[in-house]
Amino acid sequence: MPRHLINSETLVLDLLNRAGSLTIDQMTAKLPELSWSELFETIDSLSRRGTIILQRHGFQYELRARPISSN
Repeated sequence: MPRHLINSETLVLDLLNRAGSLTIDQMTAKLPELSWSELFETIDSLSRRGTIILQRHGFQYELRARPISSN
């Protein structure tokens, strides 16, 4: 996994853990250090691995960190 992706994943997950849920637009505004393509690549990777939940609400997408199972 590319090093920049690991750093951007940490930024995204930390923000989601603090905020609860955010739209992609809100995430873009809160993480100006990431380009749109870096943010999209990070969200795609985390979503495909099941680390975050990505849900469509009308024309917006909402992101949430997947709760950690206590099993």
